[in-house]
Amino acid sequence: MDGEDWVVEVGQPWRNDRVGLTKEMLSQGQEITVHGHRSARENERLVKAERVVIDGQDYNLYPGRTS
Repeated sequence: MDGEDWVVEVGQPWRNDRVGLTKEMLSQGQEITVHGHRSARENERLVKAERVVIDGQDYNLYPGRTS
């Protein structure tokens, strides 16, 4: 959501490594698009990422899953 701060949970380090997603790519201030599941708590700004897009590149953390 534009202009709002959210917490994004990504996969375990081994899962991120497997898809080429590095800690530097996820550093504070980096602009990313996240596809995943929002917290069930209405006021909690938390998303569990399933796919991250950075500079047009998709990083699918759970490639075997279908939505």
